[in-house]
Amino acid sequence: MKDQCPVCACPNWKLFTTSFDRLFNRPERMWEVRRCEGCGLGWTSPPLPEEELVHHYPPAYLGDTAHTIEAFLAGTLQRSRSWRRETEKIALLERYVSGGHILDVGCGEGKFLWGLDSKKWQRTGVDFAEEALRLVKAKIHDITLLEGTIFSPQLQANKFDVITFWHVLEHLPDPLKVLERAYQLLRPGGWLIISVPNFASLQAHLFGRYWYAIDVPRHLYHFAPVPLEILLRKVDLRVHEHLFFSPMANIHSLKYSLIYWSEAYFGNRLPYYLLKPLLFAFPLLERWNGKYGMLTTIAKKG
Repeated sequence: MKDQCPVCACPNWKLFTTSFDRLFNRPERMWEVRRCEGCGLGWTSPPLPEEELVHHYPPAYLGDTAHTIEAFLAGTLQRSRSWRRETEKIALLERYVSGGHILDVGCGEGKFLWGLDSKKWQRTGVDFAEEALRLVKAKIHDITLLEGTIFSPQLQANKFDVITFWHVLEHLPDPLKVLERAYQLLRPGGWLIISVPNFASLQAHLFGRYWYAIDVPRHLYHFAPVPLEILLRKVDLRVHEHLFFSPMANIHSLKYSLIYWSEAYFGNRLPYYLLKPLLFAFPLLERWNGKYGMLTTIAKKG
């Protein structure tokens, strides 16, 4: 158990909430989510060792990879609503850089990389999902997919124009070391894009233990702009801007937060269905106060 903040070393923290593994519906075991009074970082306590944590990721965590690949190759995936999650990311990425070598850390089955134009991008992904990567490599041949982590020796220093972490950093046990490695892998002038749930968001404070993005024990850390900026400064990466992105992930988080709250207080989803129309108005309130549920931070290697 951590007695001080792992980002700013402040010894003072408050209990934000307690929660259980909702993905597996295991209320018999609770975790604390602590919040640093200095920088606002949250962390899950006690953190599980890696060999135990892996059992909290179900075999179908990524979905049906084989079906997804076939839908992509047939062109039907690109016409689905879910594909907009990838096009959102691509549009954001290409606001900063239009091509080059890209590394997606925690790429899963690699859908984000599939969507990038192979004429503009040399695409590399790394993930632990051995079976998913094997299926993708058998069907899609112009993407380099590596089983492992960002510390893989197959990744070359000073090679990448962009490194992306799409809702990955909060799962990793030592984010500082991960960001140090990202700095090594980036070329001078290279970009880093990190998306995480925003622990300083209106959603987090409104829903508390029912906030969808708490997701214990898989989310080891709960980031906000200030602690993330402190970490990036420690590894000499300069924050370009913090964005409150993405709209689809934000609505998804709102939806399931409301479902969790409804089921906990009323034993059913009726209040969720009654309040569902408000989901589409809530982002207007978030825009007004600048505290969206999702945070994307853009940083650069000088």
